Amino acid sequence: MCMKIFYTASFYYKDKYQKQYDLVLSALESMGVEVISPEKGNYKRLLSIKERGRLGGKPRLEHYAAIKKGINIADAVVIEISNEDFQLGHEATLAIQAKKHVLCLSVHEDFSEKIDNRYFHGAKYDEINIYEIVADFIEKVRGEKLSERFNCFLSLSQLEYLKKTSRVNQMTISEYLRKIIDQDRRF
Repeated sequence: MCMKIFYTASFYYKDKYQKQYDLVLSALESMGVEVISPEKGNYKRLLSIKERGRLGGKPRLEHYAAIKKGINIADAVVIEISNEDFQLGHEATLAIQAKKHVLCLSVHEDFSEKIDNRYFHGAKYDEINIYEIVADFIEKVRGEKLSERFNCFLSLSQLEYLKKTSRVNQMTISEYLRKIIDQDRRF
């Protein structure tokens, strides 16, 4: 099954950053993944006729609905964020809330130095390192994709502790256990 990546960038600064947008798109497409993107124009095809009808033919609502759907069906999201943009930040948050890995790329700075989240990745890129950055991200996403089911037996007190602690952390028990394992692996 081919990995799906949703890719987006700031519409308002296309004239300034189009070369960079194209560079990121080229890097993504070279990885053998399916890219869904406003940059390719293929993202609105995600909406059914019924969904479009509900939106009343309003282009901005269709655009936003298609982006949300693209994020939800993708395995991961890549955002070219050289021009910081409220809408792009909102889209990154939507993806993170949906537990999708998000790579925010900028020619100016690495946003992962400011944002600490398991699903958030950032990098400062140029035409020399973009392919390596994208390849590393794709490999990480493939390695993190939850594909193995594991069952175990716990005592009642262990289970109660997990329920309580996961609730305090606003996570499911599974998310909390993955977080503990990821933290332990860092040391």
